[in-house]
Amino acid sequence: MKRVKNNEAIEVLGVTFNGVKEMIAYARKRMPKEGVYVGEDSQSYPCFDSSDSVGEDRCYTNLVFGKSQKEIEEKLDLLNQIQWYSNYNKLNAALYPMAYWEGDSFHDVLLTEEEDLDK
Repeated sequence: MKRVKNNEAIEVLGVTFNGVKEMIAYARKRMPKEGVYVGEDSQSYPCFDSSDSVGEDRCYTNLVFGKSQKEIEEKLDLLNQIQWYSNYNKLNAALYPMAYWEGDSFHDVLLTEEEDLDK
């Protein structure tokens, strides 16, 4: 597994994204960047009262990548079957390449690597 600062350039399938927020933007637009599609599975941070939810926009985010929208849909279907244990982290080497971001500016992005497939 690889750890990258969330605002640094992140290369996936030969395409460079300018941080995790750009990855999320492409996932939400459902458009590829230079032939690479991004799929998003996220969950909002918990809010405990109405004042908590007023300015809360952070999410725990799992991202999958592929060369077609069909591949993304298949990976998202598999991702929805994965049980998570902490902070909605579903990081799974079988869905390589995949990323997880805990949603705050001080959190790094975790990325599966090809060698994780052998474990």
